[in-house]
Amino acid sequence: MSYDLLIIGGGINGCAIAREAALLGLNVLLVERDQLAAHTSSASSKLIHGGLRYLETYEFRLVREALVERERMLATAPQLIRPMAFVLPHAHAVRPRWMVRAGLYLYDLLGLGSSLPRSRSLRRDDPRLAPLTPDSDGFLYWDAQVDDAALVRANAKDAAANGAEVVTDVAVTSAQRDGKGWTVTLSDGRSAEARAIINAAGPWVRDLLDTLGVATTSGLRLIKGSHITVPALWQGDHAYILQQPDRRVVFAAPWRGQTMIGTTDVPVDHPGDAGIDADEIAYLCAAANRYFRHQIAPADITGSWSGIRALYDNGADEARTVTRDYHLDLDTDAAPILSVFGGKITTARALAEHAMVKLAPLLGVTPRPVTRDRLLP
Repeated sequence: MSYDLLIIGGGINGCAIAREAALLGLNVLLVERDQLAAHTSSASSKLIHGGLRYLETYEFRLVREALVERERMLATAPQLIRPMAFVLPHAHAVRPRWMVRAGLYLYDLLGLGSSLPRSRSLRRDDPRLAPLTPDSDGFLYWDAQVDDAALVRANAKDAAANGAEVVTDVAVTSAQRDGKGWTVTLSDGRSAEARAIINAAGPWVRDLLDTLGVATTSGLRLIKGSHITVPALWQGDHAYILQQPDRRVVFAAPWRGQTMIGTTDVPVDHPGDAGIDADEIAYLCAAANRYFRHQIAPADITGSWSGIRALYDNGADEARTVTRDYHLDLDTDAAPILSVFGGKITTARALAEHAMVKLAPLLGVTPRPVTRDRLLP
């Protein structure tokens, strides 16, 4: 079979790109060696957010884009995404009150035009402070929560409805390219020809480039993020963002009748190193116990999940300050291949649009915005 575009990887980025490309009229094949959203894209913090903490590393463009995408997704996927209030307690704060307040003002400003309420200070008698240790005060702002795996499947469904072929349990085992295109061998014994490839393999992006024999100067940082669930620590559909002594933040949010607490930031060496460890469990329990009246211990944990985030290496010293922005590496030495480094679930649609801006002209297609206002199934 011959295709315009072969996409390798069935996470949020690969499925969003497949949807974008199919709606532009390209003949698309997406292959995923496991199931859709089998790895990082089902192991997130389940948030659609601008990234309040990214303001501290001056990633204003990323936050603005994410807040614009948050608004689009609230409108186009209301069955998957719901607004959520976040309480930001000021107890144990490692940032002065004026800095937090200024950050929230800037967050509101970058999200100008949002349908969500603006941030504000909380009175000490606000019932949302009741689950916290005595005499807590703080702030309230808004973001949104998502079923991350369902969002991936919705993108894949819309891609397939518009002509894309989406295949799971199939891997690319080898590939050759020349000036006209790629010839790839698949693990199910088939071969396919494609004019271009998109490498959306997430944590395996560099491994796939090695398999395909493509060199790159783009760096990759593999960072593990783990979460735990415990019996609900409060009543209500609001969440908390908890500042930690190491300047990280941990989210505590309702999830399927329980409380989700996460995430960690642990550098790892290999894409398959997902899995929570005892140190991460201790860290997350301590993070919650600094703030909540109801104390938890490892014995209270009802579940956990871990994912490996494939972050573009911007040279940051600490895992928490590595950029969450995406980098699109286009190689045109022969038939084109575009590799996706980094990204976050909130900006996947924008990433897909930008990927097509870079690649579509090489395929004889004029890129245009086709998904900005399109409802997800």
